[in-house]
Amino acid sequence: MSKKFLIVGGVAGGASTAARIRRLDEQAEVIMFEKGPNVSFSNCSLPFHLSGIVENSSKLILMTPQTFQSKYNIEARVSHEVVSINRDAKTVTVKNLINDTSYEESYDTLVLSPGASPIVPNLEGVDSPHVFTVRNVVDIERLNNYVKSDDVEDIAVIGGGFIGVEVAENLRLAGFNVSLVKHAQQLITCIICLNRTRE
Repeated sequence: MSKKFLIVGGVAGGASTAARIRRLDEQAEVIMFEKGPNVSFSNCSLPFHLSGIVENSSKLILMTPQTFQSKYNIEARVSHEVVSINRDAKTVTVKNLINDTSYEESYDTLVLSPGASPIVPNLEGVDSPHVFTVRNVVDIERLNNYVKSDDVEDIAVIGGGFIGVEVAENLRLAGFNVSLVKHAQQLITCIICLNRTRE
């Protein structure tokens, strides 16, 4: 009898886990839940959309749910949020964010890989329409649309990690005046991002 694996979260952690499960067990039922609209995208390339190096944001999306199904027999449900876990019954409650309905899904094994949320300082004005976070394709599209459609000249980037530095660099390449703010005494120390193309 095949086992049923549920994975909460897509992108790097969840998608890699799903693919690994499939390699180890061809008969397993694998379902991946992603709260956002994209189950697999290039985190490293997000900032390059701001400078136009990646002109079309659709190029940031690596795999669609249809691709996961056809290539790996993995069911990827986007815009689905797991809102609770019933460990005794071995079920999760899933909310479909598109039609606002909820349902139960059973599992043999549950993997949690929901990712992280950006740390937003508790300061006055952080909920203003001209303040953004960058975590996914939706975020980068929203930021890019704003800086192109509004009369923006000066931009402050808060955070000197990988994403902050890359966002600052690409906004500067796009012609904006950029200030990078970091609370620590140093920026990122070492980042290696490899892109491999397979024929």
